[in-house]
Amino acid sequence: MTSFLDFWGCGKGPCRRLAPATRILCGTVVFVCCLVTPVHKPLGIILLACVVAGWTLLCGIPWKTVAGLCVYACVLFLPLFLLAPWIETNASANNRWAHALAVPLEIAIRGTASIFVCVSTFASLELSEFNRGLTALPLPRILIMLILQIVHQTAMLANESRRMACALKMRGMALGCIPQIRLLSSLPSIWLLRLINRAERVAAAMAVRGVDTMAVTSAAAPSSTLDVLAATLTFLLLVILIAFRCMACL
Repeated sequence: MTSFLDFWGCGKGPCRRLAPATRILCGTVVFVCCLVTPVHKPLGIILLACVVAGWTLLCGIPWKTVAGLCVYACVLFLPLFLLAPWIETNASANNRWAHALAVPLEIAIRGTASIFVCVSTFASLELSEFNRGLTALPLPRILIMLILQIVHQTAMLANESRRMACALKMRGMALGCIPQIRLLSSLPSIWLLRLINRAERVAAAMAVRGVDTMAVTSAAAPSSTLDVLAATLTFLLLVILIAFRCMACL
């Protein structure tokens, strides 16, 4: 979580030429592509890998970030394979281990693809662009406010966590796994108190200043030809993958 702020705006790919709303829309559609692509067949895995690699290259995230995401995905999903001996399989299956490993393998493939797509989308957007792009989409006002608050509070908590870790190091916090585990276990309670106090102060300040929380945002700029083309191609890709999934299930 301490690297949450580092992801935003680090991408320098061709997607930066699109409008913020188009980048968010295309990233969401590509994320849905990761969910609908069948990965129980080699061709489906190849298609999914091509989609994820193409979106990652278009967003232009640094190779250092790509390597860090690979390590993070391995740490996150490799322990799932330890559950293979306890996964129930069909008694008529020829190879029990192959069927047992198929479940964590599918979770790992889809999870890794989702991580790369989400981080690539974040990398193509600045936080200010994310705000403008989200408000330009035809979404319910309450949903936009909820997403913006989640991103805003996550960024603030990540920044505060980094400052707390630096302060503890400066004050001579003991090194080792046990002190770090204790620090991580105490972070949720610290975050909760900070969020409650900050929410009360922000609500009081907004009430004093007479801020209208349901104010209508300014009208979005018209979409360019490049934006329309990018959105059309992304939706076309989704339709192709859905058709491929339907044919694979036959």
